[in-house]
Amino acid sequence: MTTAHLAGSSRPSKHTSLAKLTVADVMTEQPLTIGRDQPLSVAHRMMRENRVRHLPVLEHGELVGVLTQRDLYFLETIAGVEIDSDKIDDAMSTDAYAVAPDARLEDVAAVMAEQRYGCAVVMERGRVAGIFTATDALRVIAGLIP
Repeated sequence: MTTAHLAGSSRPSKHTSLAKLTVADVMTEQPLTIGRDQPLSVAHRMMRENRVRHLPVLEHGELVGVLTQRDLYFLETIAGVEIDSDKIDDAMSTDAYAVAPDARLEDVAAVMAEQRYGCAVVMERGRVAGIFTATDALRVIAGLIP
């Protein structure tokens, strides 16, 4: 997927109540993911080519963390880091914030703001179903402003 879009048949109208929205209503479906054993250079390429800043990290199909563009940039400031050989496992955050698709959007946004998370990984039946990012939140706000 190269661009984020709203799930479902249409985006929320300007008159949709925030209290009625779930993460599934506004998440980016089927986000790009990456394996923890991939080199950092693969993540760079994926993020650049697909214009994304967050990649859920998987191992054998299970969510084990999240890699952000900021994580990559920070790690690369450390002397001796080799983007072609060092692995995602060295840069990812293991405390991924995961939510169910039916989680209330306002609850998820509140946790993200309080904890300063850039994204919530949406999990359904043990699999990554989507991702909700700060950019998705801004799209919601833009659509709800009268």
